[in-house]
Parts: sequence; C-alpha cells; structure tokens
Amino acid sequence: MMNILVTGGAGNVGSALVDRLVSDGNRVVVLDNLLTGSLTKLPQNDNLTFVKGDANIDSTVSELMHSMHFDYVFHYAAVVGVQRTLENPVMVSTTSTVSGISST
Repeated sequence: MMNILVTGGAGNVGSALVDRLVSDGNRVVVLDNLLTGSLTKLPQNDNLTFVKGDANIDSTVSELMHSMHFDYVFHYAAVVGVQRTLENPVMVSTTSTVSGISST
C-alpha cells in the first residue's frame, strides 16, 4: 500500500486518478481548494483523506509532506477555464508553475 498525495484531486482529471489509486488499495490524501473541484467527484473510501487547502501555500504543503511521508505526489492543482485564465493570469502562472517548483 502506497501513501499518495494528489493536489487538485477534486477536479475532473485529479478525481479520476484518485478513484483509481484508492481502488488499487492505496492511501490517498487529496489537497484541493475547491475553486473548481467538487467533493462529489471523490469516491467514498476509508483510504481517502480530503484536506481543503491551497497548493500555493508553502506551509500547507510542507505540513502535509512532513507529517504524511508520501511515497508519491501527483500535482494536478490548476486554474482551469479560458475565461478564468484570462482574468487571473498571475494566479494561473503561480498555481501551474511556482507551486510545482517550490514543492520539490
């Protein structure tokens, strides 16, 4: 059994991955701010833990990384949608690039 973090795990792509990971018997922690994701997309499973938070906040990610000792991390947190991207270019850049770099 692997211990896995999925950022953006309540989104369309992330939730499909989470579903597969928990059905394979892994322990999965989902970190999502629910800006575009939804709890209804997540499977009901005892091996799934949801944490509402922002992958751009170093202290949030750091606390999870140090306390959970993940075997794998899948970074799917992103700002999605053309209109949202055009209206928030800095947020898009930060979520997609900076958090991925600073969390490594």
